[in-house]
Amino acid sequence: MSELRTNKIYPRDGLPADAWGGGIVQVKYATLDADTTVTTFTDVLTLSFTPKSASNKVLLDLRARTQLDYNTSGDQWYIGITRSIDGGSEVWVSGAGKNSTSGNPTGRYAFHVLSNTSNQWNPGVYVTVPDLPATTGTITYTVSIGPWGAATGSLRLNRQNGDGERDGLQLIAYEISG
Repeated sequence: MSELRTNKIYPRDGLPADAWGGGIVQVKYATLDADTTVTTFTDVLTLSFTPKSASNKVLLDLRARTQLDYNTSGDQWYIGITRSIDGGSEVWVSGAGKNSTSGNPTGRYAFHVLSNTSNQWNPGVYVTVPDLPATTGTITYTVSIGPWGAATGSLRLNRQNGDGERDGLQLIAYEISG
C-alpha cells in the first residue's frame, strides 16, 4: 500500500533507511530513429523535462546499439550524458550527483566495437545513471558519443536499412520522489 502526497509517492510505512528514493513521479522518453553516423564527438539525442519537486531524483536509463562502418581493429568509443538546467552550462552526469567538467572521462562510459571479417558491431551499451539535479527548472539531458583515444572509423546508429531497425538509441528518465 502506498500514500500519494503532492508530487511524492511513498510506501505507507515510509522509505526504508537504505532506499534511494520513493515512487515514480513521471517518466520521459527520447529515442533516435534516424540513420546517424558519428566520426567525432557528437551530441546525438536530447531529452527535456521539468521535475515536480527539487528534492526528487532522476534515474537515467541509457540504451544504445551501434555498428562500425570502417575499422582497423576493435575500436573503443565512449557514450555519456550531460545535464543542463534552464539552458545553463552542461555538466557530465556521472552518478549519485557527482559531476565533472574537468575533461576527464568522469560521466562517460567506454565500450568496444567488436570486429570480424564481415561485421563490426556492438551488442549494446546499457547504463543506468542516478542523478540529483535539485531543481524544478527545465532539465535537458544530452547523449553524446565519440571516439576514445585513437579510435577510427564511422560509428552508426540505426544502420540496417530495409529491416526496419530504428530506436538504436534510447534515453528514459524516471523522476523518483526523494
